[in-house]
Amino acid sequence: MMINSLFPRHGVATLLLVMSSLAACAPAADPQNTQADEVSAAPTSVPSGDWSLQAADSQLSFVSIKNNAITEVHRFNDLSGSVSADGMASLSIELDSVDTGIEIRDQRMREMLFETSLHPQAQVSMKVDPQLVSGLKAGEFERLETSATLALHGLSVSVPVVLRVSRLDAHHWLVTSEQPVVVNASAFNLLEGLDKLREIAGLQAIGGGAPVTFALLFKRG
Repeated sequence: MMINSLFPRHGVATLLLVMSSLAACAPAADPQNTQADEVSAAPTSVPSGDWSLQAADSQLSFVSIKNNAITEVHRFNDLSGSVSADGMASLSIELDSVDTGIEIRDQRMREMLFETSLHPQAQVSMKVDPQLVSGLKAGEFERLETSATLALHGLSVSVPVVLRVSRLDAHHWLVTSEQPVVVNASAFNLLEGLDKLREIAGLQAIGGGAPVTFALLFKRG
């Protein structure tokens, strides 16, 4: 089953970073009380029998707004993730895979904004309830309001997410964003990089909040 057939390449629009996975029944985090801490994260292997992300059939997009009027949709092409049997969920985004449709802009984002030589990945992690999703029948879905931890540019911040988890068949689950996840550049020390991009592109402004949307296909076993 191909997600691209359900969601056009630049369909429902929406940086960065986040990303999500099968959701927990935890209360949503208060964005006013989130704190950023130094983090170090690396993707883990997917044990047999766990849920694994089907990257070729998944997508994650974000929107940039320039000069307070022009919106453009971008995406990341290299995703990996899993949900373990004990409910630990993770999603890894290779920031070098950013795809804006313009090669020189991709390069500038990698070097000036994300600084991928220092911070090559963004990571999303959360605790999930495997029984909650396993209990769904084919064709059923669950709407979940929870929180996830986004690690980006050397910092980690808790972000609220609203997900729809749909069971497609015996082995496949589709996780989509019910509403965009807004990633604020100021929370990840990205404002300086945005300013560099603005100057080199000759723009008056680049929005500091990036809405993110996603469609993630997971397979069990």
